[in-house]
Amino acid sequence: MASFIPNGFGWSETKPGRWERDVDEAEQFYTSLAKVYEGTGRTFFAMTGFISVSVPAEGGSSDHQTENRAVEALRKAWLRLRYDHPTIASRVEYDVHGKKCKKIYETFTKTSSQEDWLKTTFQILSTGVSGLEWCNSDPPVPPLPTLFLIKEPSSVDGAFRADVVLRAHHDIIDGMGTLMLFNNLFAHAAEIYKWGASYTAPCFGGEWANLSPPLRVAAGIPNDLRPAQEDRLQNIIHSNESLRKDVEIASLPFHRDRTQPGKHQRVAISLSVEQTRLLLDKCRDAGLSITHAYHTAIAVTVRGIQERRADERKIRYINYTLINERGHCRNPYSTWAHPASVYHSVSGRSLAIDLNVASSLGTADVASITANDRADFMDIAQAVRDFYLGIRNDKEHIFLVPSYWKMSTIPYPTDGATPPVPARNDNPSVSISSMGVLDKVIRPIHGPFQLDNPWVTGEELGTGLGIFLGTWKDRLTLSAAYNDAWHDKNEAMAFLDRCNQTIFQALGVQL
Repeated sequence: MASFIPNGFGWSETKPGRWERDVDEAEQFYTSLAKVYEGTGRTFFAMTGFISVSVPAEGGSSDHQTENRAVEALRKAWLRLRYDHPTIASRVEYDVHGKKCKKIYETFTKTSSQEDWLKTTFQILSTGVSGLEWCNSDPPVPPLPTLFLIKEPSSVDGAFRADVVLRAHHDIIDGMGTLMLFNNLFAHAAEIYKWGASYTAPCFGGEWANLSPPLRVAAGIPNDLRPAQEDRLQNIIHSNESLRKDVEIASLPFHRDRTQPGKHQRVAISLSVEQTRLLLDKCRDAGLSITHAYHTAIAVTVRGIQERRADERKIRYINYTLINERGHCRNPYSTWAHPASVYHSVSGRSLAIDLNVASSLGTADVASITANDRADFMDIAQAVRDFYLGIRNDKEHIFLVPSYWKMSTIPYPTDGATPPVPARNDNPSVSISSMGVLDKVIRPIHGPFQLDNPWVTGEELGTGLGIFLGTWKDRLTLSAAYNDAWHDKNEAMAFLDRCNQTIFQALGVQL
């Protein structure tokens, strides 16, 4: 009989005001990765959450009054979030004696007040650059999740405008959780804005009861696998290993003159409302989700940028998918009550697509598309669709998730010291994270707070590309995260554009 959740995953008070628990496999993956790359001075997969906000001036209010009222409402809302979701004020530490990582939360004390925490984690910036430019300028990843309010210059209409950016370690919060947190932030800010000086802040001391458990607890995943599950895991491991044997793996070209990562960057292309509608209709007609279509386009685009040789050859695109597991979590962990959490998984079994790279001697125009190309796209899309549906319909998947994380985790240094930075990956791939319809996670309007352009990304320190997909106000946005040591903006934008063109042509979207 499988044993259930070990006691170490429950929050316990180790001394007055200090609460600790063990990290689970999902959290450990991100903690270990950040540690191994600590020597770069940057944090691998650190979360960046972004959203633009505007508050119109009310009759008789100056732009200064509108700004002060909006900023104060956001500041108090951030404090309220600490009460509702205290895990946003937690951190992961390594216990050298116990040889394990722990998640730590400390309540307010006389020496560590609410005001101290707010000064540290709610920062107002007037940078003279846009929020996106600031996000692409190597911003810090503070020890605790921190909200940066990047103000725009005063406008003629008196409205307050700013970009709100969350920077946090990925072992504290994930992408979907960041979007959920934004929704909660502005819901509270709208209420506080309305009440003004009569708003009363929560009384801290018992907020520890709201601390979020790890995925293992939230989803009720037993500690041990059943024999049949263990056999299946071993089969998946062996299958993944065999996929890389005796075949050329599709690899993303990159600049090879640098050995260490530089700055993380993000670029994006947004479709119009009409383009998005046409594309969704065509995907629906083809029996595909928008994610299936774009993952297919990524594979086809990677094939298209391979070196063409004298002979046609076969390559294999290998990747994975990320899955939001909040739907597998029990109430209230499946809800907006627990956004500061790492409740997602990776597919255990790899997605593998065999592709033919044309000969350099061929006379066909590489940019043209034929009926055969469309049929090829649909064949690949069917394989991608089957892969996604296989995971969605797999009732055993959630029980194997901790094992999937564990088999990808780099060992944490037992002495806690900063290790040498790993060698770069010379055979990078292109992944995709689909965030879905963002309006279903974040309401575009909360009282006077009008929101726009939400997105999330993880700090890319590798040689690959991380593609993100999401729809907001009926417009689809395709974005790419990359590191400027190995790719430049033009390359990343060209990749995104080629993905879009591949889908439009294959599905017959007439623009």
